[in-house]
This record gives sequence, structure tokens and C-alpha cells, in this order.
Amino acid sequence: MKTLDQMDVQIMNLLKMNARASEGELAGQLDLSPEEVAERIDNLENEGYIKGYYTDIDLEKIGYRIKAFIMISVLPEDQRKFYDFIQKEDCVLECNHITGAFSMLMKVVFPSTSDLDTFIGQLQEFGRTETQVVFSTVLERH
Repeated sequence: MKTLDQMDVQIMNLLKMNARASEGELAGQLDLSPEEVAERIDNLENEGYIKGYYTDIDLEKIGYRIKAFIMISVLPEDQRKFYDFIQKEDCVLECNHITGAFSMLMKVVFPSTSDLDTFIGQLQEFGRTETQVVFSTVLERH
């Protein structure tokens, strides 16, 4: 992997703020040619520094008003089945294998608490859970 220089970091920061910015727009902000910007972006993508481009959708506006974090203890022999299950669940935004009393931490969203309750019931097959419902988000970075 190549070492990032300050220009690469600036390009990534600008793309983080606006992934739809053209190479020409970025070049104007960075004192580079559009071709240099395109080459640097290609290199950042090829090296895996930039994994993709996403649309930041307001989940509440499309009906997902309940956000929660669920911790679950999944036995090692059940992990593959658990992974297959959560891959199919659109409500799971993130799942992390963690240390501590629980083995997994998931960030999930639902239209209602009853939908969350149903999902937690399905998770019981894999192990003990603990859930925290989010009242508000103070800071969220992408």
C-alpha cells in the first residue's frame, strides 16, 4: 500500500463531504489538474482507501424512526448461521464482533417498536440479547 500524502487526504475529505463532486471541481479546490485528481482518485480506489460512494438517506423521513443498538452473545458454532441471517435483514445497518460479555454489537433501524420487538424475538435463536433504543443522535460521522 502506498503512503498517503496531504493531497490524498484532502481529496478524500472533499469526497466525504460531496461524493458527487467532479474532478474539475476538486481540481479547482486543490490546485491540481482534473487529470491529476482523476489519477489520484483511481489510485485511492485501487489501493482500497476509498471503498465506495454512498447516498446519505434520512432514514427517519422514509419511515425508520426507531434506531437501536443490540448486543448479542453468539456461540462460535452458531456464527455462520447468524451471519447468514443478518445479511438478509435490511434493518441491520452495522454488525461488529466485539469483546466483553457479548460477542456482537448491531446498529439497527425499524419503523416501529413492535418491528424491533419482532426482530429481537428472532435473534433469541442465536443467544442472549441486550438492547438500547436511541432517543437522539448527537453526532454521526460517515
